[in-house]
Amino acid sequence: MDLLKISFIGILTSLLYGLLRQVKPEFAPLVILGGAAVITVVLTDKFLDVTDTLDSMMELSGLEKENVSLLVKSTAICVVTQFAADICYDNSSSTLGSAVEIAGRVGAITLAMPMIKSVVQIAIGLINT
Repeated sequence: MDLLKISFIGILTSLLYGLLRQVKPEFAPLVILGGAAVITVVLTDKFLDVTDTLDSMMELSGLEKENVSLLVKSTAICVVTQFAADICYDNSSSTLGSAVEIAGRVGAITLAMPMIKSVVQIAIGLINT
């Protein structure tokens, strides 16, 4: 049912954007931001359900919580970065969109550095034995 709500909000936002772009083009991007904000609020409950499910699966599987947490955080970085970059691209700011994408990549790499460091240490330990 949420998919229908999200689809309806997306279509309505696009129609309002198209109409407002002809009348008041300076306010049209605000309609897109507002629609995206509403969709994000609708998705928040679903995201909380996913994190609860991941927590319960981690307890059952015995996986380290840090590794799964890094995976969830990096996925969130990717989603937020792509969302922000798409808004920049839609508003004819391709340079700003590219900068946002690069910032997201750097953020994901920075987040993964502890895991990369531990993998390198394991590899060095295997090579030295």
